[in-house]
Amino acid sequence: MNQRASNLARHRFHRYVAVLLAVTVPIAAAVELTRALDNGMGTMSRLIGPVVITTWAIVVASAGSPNALALVLGTMGYVSALVGMEALFAVEITSLDFATAFGMVLLFAVLAGNLTAGRRLVWAGGLAAGTATWVIVVGMLVDDPLDAIGMRAVVAIAGVVFTTALVSELYDQLLAAIIAHERSVRLHDAIARCSEALLAHPDSFALYEAVRAILEATDADYAYVDETRIIEGEPGWEIVASASKVIDETGGGWQRGRYSAIPSAYERLSAGLEHEVHTKHLTGIERDAYAKDDILSEFSVPIFVGKEFRGSVGFVQYSFEREWSRDEVQTLWRAADMIGAYWRRQEDAVTLRNMNESKDKLLASVSHEIRTPLTAIVGLSEEIAANRSNLGGEELEELNSIIAVQSRELAELVEDLLIASRADFGNLSIRPEEVDLGEQVERVLQGVRESNPTAKHINFEGESVSAWADPLRVRQIIRNLVTNAIKYGGHRIVISVWGTDATAQIAVADDGVGVPEAEANLIFERYYRGADSPTQPGSVGIGLAVSRQLAEMMQGSLAYVPGSHRHRFELSLPLSPPALEEPAPATSEFATS
Repeated sequence: MNQRASNLARHRFHRYVAVLLAVTVPIAAAVELTRALDNGMGTMSRLIGPVVITTWAIVVASAGSPNALALVLGTMGYVSALVGMEALFAVEITSLDFATAFGMVLLFAVLAGNLTAGRRLVWAGGLAAGTATWVIVVGMLVDDPLDAIGMRAVVAIAGVVFTTALVSELYDQLLAAIIAHERSVRLHDAIARCSEALLAHPDSFALYEAVRAILEATDADYAYVDETRIIEGEPGWEIVASASKVIDETGGGWQRGRYSAIPSAYERLSAGLEHEVHTKHLTGIERDAYAKDDILSEFSVPIFVGKEFRGSVGFVQYSFEREWSRDEVQTLWRAADMIGAYWRRQEDAVTLRNMNESKDKLLASVSHEIRTPLTAIVGLSEEIAANRSNLGGEELEELNSIIAVQSRELAELVEDLLIASRADFGNLSIRPEEVDLGEQVERVLQGVRESNPTAKHINFEGESVSAWADPLRVRQIIRNLVTNAIKYGGHRIVISVWGTDATAQIAVADDGVGVPEAEANLIFERYYRGADSPTQPGSVGIGLAVSRQLAEMMQGSLAYVPGSHRHRFELSLPLSPPALEEPAPATSEFATS
């Protein structure tokens, strides 16, 4: 971008000079022609030079990349030659006197010095020396006083050199201001386009538009966004969006790789720091990694989502070695912030969609699960109320028993939902104490036999083991595991209790088909419903999730363990209260004062 702006400014300067000559030379020629006609002098010889110079100036001014240096030097030489010939041969060729010609030559020398692309002071020195020589020669031919000739020579040298230096400095400062302003405008426009792309497009196309926007505002050859990946068990990266100004911008493996090949990049980026690379200064595997892809220099900044390092955005240079401006760096930082926010919005949208799906599943499951016992309770209650006089004692007892079973099932479902809700809001309390796990199992089994009569064989075996836990929450977990086994397990259910050196264990096993391997972890997620038992309705899918959450709140765990003959759920609980950590020795920031 700097080179482009510099070329544009230089072309404008050359075109302005050419236009100046294309306008002023014909005017001067017209004045000269009028004087010649008044004095009866020849006119054709006086028109040849101005016509050539004017045509030349028009051609230069019309060019796409004008260069007026030769034009100015030619005009300067033309004027110098005319005056020199007049002085040498004592003839009148032009109406220009020596003083006027001296001013014109001085002006052309200053213009020529500033029209050069580089080494202006060298050019200025050469032009000043040539002008001084011309002044001395012509002055001696017209018999000017030596002091006047010397003064003109000094003015020529000092004027050309000093004026060229002054104009060059002003020109460079103006060019720098133009470049800075153009860069600032382009980068601000790039940030606005990047933001618009990330807000307007919900898919991956947004990243491509954002990267293309920031690349167009710089001189970089390539811009990219990458995301962190685990590649072959190691932290790595993969480019997810890129834009390029060159046809063949990459070498071998630029699209993805492991950070172990560029450890300094991972160290700085993961720490939230910008990372600048100049391949010629690297050594070892890092130099090989960048050289393989023909990268001369690179600048990247990290992208964070919250406090998690998620990727980076950067510029790459293949065509030449360069330094990166602070404006470009700031652009990358702002782009990184916007991309991080974009990823956060994408993840929040997925989370919200999943929550809505979970809510829908929950409502569907709860409505089904609640409707089943409620239908039985309401229907049987109405039957008793309408036909009580016609029902015998055994029939009433059977109907009341069914109502009791359905009521308990409904109460257990509501209890699980309340526990899940209270846990989500942080209102679920745990009151641990020393509890006999065997006693808790017996109490649960007694309630299950009353509320869930079943033909399945349920056996309890094991020893008396004490654990440090909340007895109410322990019973809730055991109840969920046993009723789950009754609904979906095999014909034989065995509850075991035993202790290890560190934990107390409860296992609920059955000889059913078990949980499919693909669902072994999913069954502990909220509202997940696996394949239903052929003889049982679906469930809300919350019991196991709540049970695991309660176990972890009591510093324990709940896991599913598949087996060849029996599959089981194992609950682990601590044997004693967790040991309190020793407080760290108190220190003071004034201790060494």
